[in-house]
Amino acid sequence: RQIVRRLRSAAGDEALEVLVNDDSRSEAAAWLAVLTGPNDFLVSSPNVHEIRAYNRLARMARGEYLLLLQGDHCLPQGREWLQTGLGLFATFPRLALLGGQMGFDEVPLRKRAERVSWGVPPCRPIPTRVPRNGMAHRDAVGTGFMFVAGVNIGPLLVRRSAFLLAGGFDEGFSCAGEPGIQLDTDLSLRLWQAGHQVGLYTSAVSNGVGGRKTRKNAEQKRLRRINDAINGARCARQLRRHDAAAVTAANAELEAAPDADSLRSDELRVRGHRPPGTCGEE
Repeated sequence: RQIVRRLRSAAGDEALEVLVNDDSRSEAAAWLAVLTGPNDFLVSSPNVHEIRAYNRLARMARGEYLLLLQGDHCLPQGREWLQTGLGLFATFPRLALLGGQMGFDEVPLRKRAERVSWGVPPCRPIPTRVPRNGMAHRDAVGTGFMFVAGVNIGPLLVRRSAFLLAGGFDEGFSCAGEPGIQLDTDLSLRLWQAGHQVGLYTSAVSNGVGGRKTRKNAEQKRLRRINDAINGARCARQLRRHDAAAVTAANAELEAAPDADSLRSDELRVRGHRPPGTCGEE
């Protein structure tokens, strides 16, 4: 499977553990064929939804950082996308959560998410970058990056200690087997409230490999709409208590990107971005 293979390539000499939650309970043999490392584990479970799966795997993990991925992700080839993310954590000690797709300063409800977000196209490009002033980690210098109120799940890099101290994802955001829309917005806001920071960069990870199954299922689409409205309203109330000035102050330490569109295109190309339809090609 390309996720495991490319993840090992990206980690390089870094210690790596791969934990997989298989809620289909029909792909165990395929996963076990590639989970060959001493710290690789497969958890077979009912369809409890990703909220509970992420929380359980986070408690099982032992590393300093968690990389949260979904089964339809296409990872870039090479190491830069992951090493850049880790370099951002080294540069900003208070950074607890780093998104690689979309970030926002208002609740990204379903019909307007891309219009109010920065990140991958068609969102607005990230307008700032890490300063070239000698203070940044070498893997983060010049990277398109900004602090935001919240980030969209997949991929998410997070400090495991901060994630656990915050209580992980709120399992009240969905019943078992239902979409947990806005789980990422809620976690982002709670981390800011606890004194941490949340940021966004261009990871070059794409999603949609094999199609967006939950969005093609009529019942799942109905549940997504219901939960988006309920959970979105809850996050909107949280956002009213959010310290927006903290985000503004953090972004003041960055420098403007001279050409944000070109920077985003260059980073997607250099980091090996692949559209979902060509993900398996080497």
